[in-house]
Amino acid sequence: MRIKPQAEKASCVNDFLDLARVRQGMTSDRQLAAALQVGSPAVSNWHRGNSHPSPMTCMKLAELAELPLALVLGTICEANAPKEEEAAVWRKLADESVAAKAAVAALRQSTRQNRN
Repeated sequence: MRIKPQAEKASCVNDFLDLARVRQGMTSDRQLAAALQVGSPAVSNWHRGNSHPSPMTCMKLAELAELPLALVLGTICEANAPKEEEAAVWRKLADESVAAKAAVAALRQSTRQNRN
């Protein structure tokens, strides 16, 4: 079993937090915290890897970052899973989410090309 270090746990959360801020035109973590309906200390703790967002907050974060919930939830829960077996489940959820999104995009592209 491999326990991920704090920096590695924080890294995936930081990527999502930064993307949400950029996509929503926010300039501070305080604005992001308000949009996520949490206190600024919570966002600060996530950045440092001291804690991670709840599933409900992951849903809001996914919406703000314009990403599939399964990708955000799966990635964050994988990083914080206590056992490798549990991490594998979360990783599979995130991976399948990305694969499904790619398949839908390819299908839409094919449909558009067939119409023209």
